[in-house]
Amino acid sequence: MEQEIDTMNIHVSDAGTNSVLITEPVQSQERIEVLDIIRGFALLGVLMANIAWFSTPALYYEILGKNLETGFGDMIASSFIYLFVEGKFYTMFSFLFGLGFAIFFERAIERTKKPKLLFFRRLFILLLIGLVHTFFIWYGDILVTYALIGFLLPLFFNRKPKTLIKWAISLFSVFLLLSAIGLGFIELGRMFNEAAVTEAMQPFYANIESMIESSYHAYGQGTFAEIMAQRTSDALFAINQIFAGIFVILPLFLFGLYAGKKRIFQNIETNLPLIKKFWKWSLIIGLSMSVVKFIFKNVMGAEFYSFNTAIYMGAGFLGDMGLCLFFMTSIVLLYQNDKCTRILKPLSYMGRMPLSNYLFQSIICTTIFYSYGLGFYGKVGSAIGIVLTVLIFTTQIFISKYWFKHFNFGPVEWIWKRLTYGRFKNSKI
Repeated sequence: MEQEIDTMNIHVSDAGTNSVLITEPVQSQERIEVLDIIRGFALLGVLMANIAWFSTPALYYEILGKNLETGFGDMIASSFIYLFVEGKFYTMFSFLFGLGFAIFFERAIERTKKPKLLFFRRLFILLLIGLVHTFFIWYGDILVTYALIGFLLPLFFNRKPKTLIKWAISLFSVFLLLSAIGLGFIELGRMFNEAAVTEAMQPFYANIESMIESSYHAYGQGTFAEIMAQRTSDALFAINQIFAGIFVILPLFLFGLYAGKKRIFQNIETNLPLIKKFWKWSLIIGLSMSVVKFIFKNVMGAEFYSFNTAIYMGAGFLGDMGLCLFFMTSIVLLYQNDKCTRILKPLSYMGRMPLSNYLFQSIICTTIFYSYGLGFYGKVGSAIGIVLTVLIFTTQIFISKYWFKHFNFGPVEWIWKRLTYGRFKNSKI
């Protein structure tokens, strides 16, 4: 028996006893369709959140606490994205990664001899794909972070569900505590010698301003070589934050692992009372904490490294996780209605090949915004960004639907699968 699981694409295939290599394609009826729909919805949110990062140096503006939007429409659109989109959908993918890992091990341990080896090889291929994406397409990649942190997941599989929740809460609490201590020292420094702290931070902020200026030049009007150099610089800056991901993303993996161990999505009808409870409380906590996060973002202003940042991060984690769970449980509840299922069905085409569509979004958007394409970098606000999101996403749905009329896997998923299992001969997409 063999199992195959993508970090964002869950399915199982029987192919013989005690085998490690997959020999038969996964059949569509073996999929968990509601998870495909959730993944498709997550891709919509990821694209909407990422448009600003594709079209501006949002990475650096966020650190400076500067607001890019000036027009009324763009400010409304930006506020909507910040409250209901940003942070919620990478959280969703992280949750699904942990959930997929649980489903994989639940079956693989019983039917394969080397489930961990297969999982590690799968992650290594994902890491390679992420590195190509990061340095040759777009610096805002999340796959490298997922792959590296994913290597820690086998340490938690044999833990009880309640233990996983304790670990998740503890990891983020440690991160928040360490951040609060560090930010507290900066705040105390300002109280006793504000001029010295300002002077010490000046080179850092000057470097950020310089990166903003070089980003506009490279992506907006630079040569391909200048774009490559800027992308490498941006990628290395972003990769420096991976260590913090252990305390932020790993807890999300563990929440997904918890859901897998509890078999929440495998036995939806049995778990409906629990799902409804999550639906109600995740809305209350998620919405209220997202509002707190939004308020403190504006309170911090240009002083990103202040004690207020600790409150901002804590509220952000609860708000992002809360609304993420609210969105997922809402889809699960809507899925119980046949009419709603038909309406949600197009999202499942996107969710069946999430890796391909995620990378395709990067290719489309960099072509739209970078100078080697249409050159709209720095020229599009949040309102137009939402319109572009809808147009791109709708196009991807039609392409995905057409693709699955002819093939069983997405193109990148197929490559990922073949590199993992080592079979290219006599194999079909």
